[in-house]
Amino acid sequence: MGKLHIVGGGAIGSLIAASAQKNGVPYDCYPRNRKSMPSWAQWQDGQTTMLKPAKFEPVTLAETDVLILPLKVYQLKAALLQWLPYLTQQPTVVLLHNGMGGLEAATELLGCDYPLLLATTSHGALKVSASSGDFHVKYTGVGATQIGAPQIYAPSCDSPPPGTLSALSQKKPQLANAIAALHDALPPVQYQGNILKALWTKLSVNAVINPLTALHNIQNKYIADAQFEQSRNAICDEFTQVANAYGLEFDAQVVLENVLSVAKATGENYSSMHQDVAHGRQTEIDAINGYIVDMATKKGIPVPENTLLVERVKALKL
Repeated sequence: MGKLHIVGGGAIGSLIAASAQKNGVPYDCYPRNRKSMPSWAQWQDGQTTMLKPAKFEPVTLAETDVLILPLKVYQLKAALLQWLPYLTQQPTVVLLHNGMGGLEAATELLGCDYPLLLATTSHGALKVSASSGDFHVKYTGVGATQIGAPQIYAPSCDSPPPGTLSALSQKKPQLANAIAALHDALPPVQYQGNILKALWTKLSVNAVINPLTALHNIQNKYIADAQFEQSRNAICDEFTQVANAYGLEFDAQVVLENVLSVAKATGENYSSMHQDVAHGRQTEIDAINGYIVDMATKKGIPVPENTLLVERVKALKL
């Protein structure tokens, strides 16, 4: 088995590292800010796991290694450029982020034929700072990770991935081995033959919950309030039109019901965009509603509600 190389010191990346430590999976962490890298993890049963010391310079990776990028989309290009000289053996690269646009950025730098996986996770993790200035990661919710090989929009790259994990093992064993390593580190990891459908599904949820919670300074549960009905419906309708224009086959009512279900299930949480605004950080609006706008523009589809949300979030004083 190769080693997991986890870039950044965020909550999800640190959770993967801590679970790898706990389960005996080889790994290294490469935080961008060495001061804010968590040094230990707290599990839901109260037990703790110490993380191994972080590394701060990239190393040349073997083909069997896995480079995991649990970053913001806007951080992805810079990270890939930093690691590019160390990927000569073409280790598997895993993109794990909110929103969309990472696939396009990665294939622009790595090419269509690079061994690439896209993933989305529902595990909950929170990075916590102590009065001493130390950080740890807290496991806040058991979830699952969906992962798959992408089918890329560019015609020159347009070859469908294998539909099942066994087919992937035969056609692209390197990718199947990377998925197995991730499953060993932080289970369960579930293979999706159509990972883009899974990512667009998550995009539909984020497109409603993130901007509305950020703009109105509310927890997720308040998205279901009557005052947001018009906006919820419009976002879901526009999302469905755009997604279906790319052959993804969504139903607007089902999309809306899923959004409300997630808002209820995560009701006490504050969305990542809410937290970015609250802490004066750059938001991922371009990778969420902005992505819907960009993809709509390419198809000539008007999306006024999503366009307005992008403008309003960008107008916030961070």
